[in-house]
Amino acid sequence: MLVPGPGIDHLNDLLRSNEPQRKAKTHWAESWDRLLERRLGILAGGVILLFSAIALLAPILSQFVTHYDPTQQDLANVFAAPGRSHWLGTDELGRDTLTRLVFGARVSIGVAGLTVAMALTVGTGVGLLAGFSGGWVDDVLMRIVDMLLAIPAIFLFILMSILLRPNPITMAGIIAFVAWGSVSRLVRSEVLSVKDREFVNATRSIGASDLRLVVRHILPNVLPILLVAASLGVGQVILIEAALDYLGLGIQPPVASWGNMLTNSQIYIYHSFWLVIVPGVAIFLTVLAANVFGNAVRDASDPRLR
Repeated sequence: MLVPGPGIDHLNDLLRSNEPQRKAKTHWAESWDRLLERRLGILAGGVILLFSAIALLAPILSQFVTHYDPTQQDLANVFAAPGRSHWLGTDELGRDTLTRLVFGARVSIGVAGLTVAMALTVGTGVGLLAGFSGGWVDDVLMRIVDMLLAIPAIFLFILMSILLRPNPITMAGIIAFVAWGSVSRLVRSEVLSVKDREFVNATRSIGASDLRLVVRHILPNVLPILLVAASLGVGQVILIEAALDYLGLGIQPPVASWGNMLTNSQIYIYHSFWLVIVPGVAIFLTVLAANVFGNAVRDASDPRLR
């Protein structure tokens, strides 16, 4: 039996020093573990991935599953009820609703993804430059953003939709032109809270350049906010695109999108209700999943909630 004493303490220290040390997890690894604990958020992310996969595989699904083209008309089977030949029925021109829904996902989700990418790119660049530079650069850039945000968004959407012929690419550009301002304000506020912290000042004191400070130290601290903005922005863009389609300023037929499918079918709701329910449910599920997943990412990446 060992008696506690100086020799025993030294022996215990040696044994502890030989034990394998657990490697500290990075912020991203801890955030990922916390995200996996949120089953509802993971389920919502799975729904978004499923709809995205359907959008990417739309031509294959049209050829091997539905066996119809999205613009193929069958005037002998207009307003056909859901059945074996048309799983979700047909519309007023005899076009297969499921095929148009799949290709509509390609347009709606594609516009949302492209819009978010453009808005985050421009907004992040402006926010980083304004927040890190300060002074007159910050004043000029933020006054431009203030002027953009002061104009009601719906008027900008209508004006640019009239000036530009609506198609998926121009539609993404129109929405991104309005959306980048709020992203830049969000990034700027985060940069202002980070750039004067101790680790940034310590890195600057050893001669790090401004570019290195921004890329290696400030931008990684802004990324969690950008991830949340991106996930929440997808649902918002889908709703905006559907609203513009409803006003007749969005994607024009015969190109299918969830918004114009919903708009074109509203007058037939009493005798062909599925034409309204199908795109409406698709929009609802996608927007709900995007918001739930965005909230899960926000909670998982926020170090204050640990």
